[in-house]
Amino acid sequence: MSEITGRRRFLQWLAGMAAAGMISPRGVGATPSPILRSVPGSGERLPVIGLGTWITFDVGTLFGERERRCEVLQAFFERGGVVV
Repeated sequence: MSEITGRRRFLQWLAGMAAAGMISPRGVGATPSPILRSVPGSGERLPVIGLGTWITFDVGTLFGERERRCEVLQAFFERGGVVV
C-alpha cells in the first residue's frame, strides 16, 4: 500500500468516524465549541479549523461515496464548521 493510499484510507475512516459521532475532541457526550480567531482584515471571527476537499471529496459520480461525504459535511456544519 502506498503512502498516499494509506493516508487516503485513514482520512476516509476518520471522516466516517466523525460523521458517525464516534469521536469528539473533548470526550464522549461533550458539546464541542470551536476555537475562534479574528480575520485580520475584517475582524470576523471564524473557527481555526476548516475542512479541506482535496482527495477526500474526489469521488466522482459514485453515489454511495458522495452520500457519505454529504454526511461528513452535515456533521461539520452541525458542529459549528464554517470554512470549506
